[in-house]
Amino acid sequence: MDFNTALFRFGLDSSNFVNKPINQLEIPGGFIYEVEEECKHKMCPFCNHQNMFVHDYKWIEVKLSSTIGVKECLRIRRIRYRCPTCHKTHCFELNKLKRNETISQFVKTAIVNEFKSLQSFTSIARRYDISTNTVINIFDKYTKITPRRPLPEYLCIDEKHFEGEKDGKYCVILSSFFTGEVIDVIENRQMPYLDEYFSHISYKERNQVKVFISDMYDGYATIKKKYFPKALFVVDLFHVIKLLVETVKKIRIRTYNQYCLDDTIERQFMKSNWKIFLCDQYKIAKNEYHSEKYKETLSYGEIILRCIRLNPAFWDGYNILQEVLHYDLYDTYIEAEKFVKRIVAKLNTTGDELLLKVAASYQKWLVGIVSGLAKNQTGKRFSNAIAESNNSHIQRIINVAYGYRNFSRFKARIMLLLAYKNQR
Repeated sequence: MDFNTALFRFGLDSSNFVNKPINQLEIPGGFIYEVEEECKHKMCPFCNHQNMFVHDYKWIEVKLSSTIGVKECLRIRRIRYRCPTCHKTHCFELNKLKRNETISQFVKTAIVNEFKSLQSFTSIARRYDISTNTVINIFDKYTKITPRRPLPEYLCIDEKHFEGEKDGKYCVILSSFFTGEVIDVIENRQMPYLDEYFSHISYKERNQVKVFISDMYDGYATIKKKYFPKALFVVDLFHVIKLLVETVKKIRIRTYNQYCLDDTIERQFMKSNWKIFLCDQYKIAKNEYHSEKYKETLSYGEIILRCIRLNPAFWDGYNILQEVLHYDLYDTYIEAEKFVKRIVAKLNTTGDELLLKVAASYQKWLVGIVSGLAKNQTGKRFSNAIAESNNSHIQRIINVAYGYRNFSRFKARIMLLLAYKNQR
């Protein structure tokens, strides 16, 4: 291989080396290219003596290629100089190749590009025949600064399970409702962390946020009231419905344990078909339910009716849930407000402790729930669906890496894959 072409190809300065044909050695799976450092007049870096002499030589190898399946190394005969005055030895840095480095800038650039796709550090290390720690060190240096994106007009805030080095089990993901981009990741959802984070954002930028979308976590409501007073507060309907669904699930279990007689078809159905009680009855298949054990065949509607009649609270909770699942019938703010108030009133009349707690929560978050239920000017409903989608992507990032403990590295991975994707 031509001397200048080879060194230029790998981003190295040819002035560092003796200009002579490169010795190419074939090895299993690749090649080694041998070059020699050129001897030059050097000043002692310790005592500033004007002329050091050659003490000895040593060979070092630098990985060059990023070509998959082909290993290429540059074997350099380095010169170690010795000072005749202070008797200290020293190897000087080569241009574009730092001292003691065994990876060229060419390979580092290729590895950095690998970080923009979803894969583990270990798989990258295996492909480039380097250690995982080396890949991690390159990643940490490349992502030392991960600035947040500007706050959008429509801000989604949601938590993601993450147990790092500090207290708390959840980090906070900020997303844009329309673009879906991750804006930033906050290490902890506890109030001191949220308070400190948003207090460092200028009033002008915070004032541009028009809609603040979250779940029913008290900390988010406090942040919205304190830092986004002019924004419309929207509670994600998924969490509104989930609260009632989980309550009906608990009532079903209580009914199964306390009201359902042993050795009955109702008990068998409630145990093996519990999901049926949590979905829209109009979406249930019209097929019949047959119990081979009890030699009885019933329609799904009939067997469900027999089960919910066992407990008045189960009857009330199931029917209210069916009504809530048809929230899409109410589009305007006035219709949505009347609907939510009617649901709260029905929950309060049940007298059941669990359903009364749901009523209290709905009443507490009434304005946010109504804002999420009513359609906006675009004919759509505001929701945290995009944030939940980002959480799914983040979970894949966690799974590929087999978990994270270092928050800075975890955040940098998310920002690189989900926040800066349109800047590549």
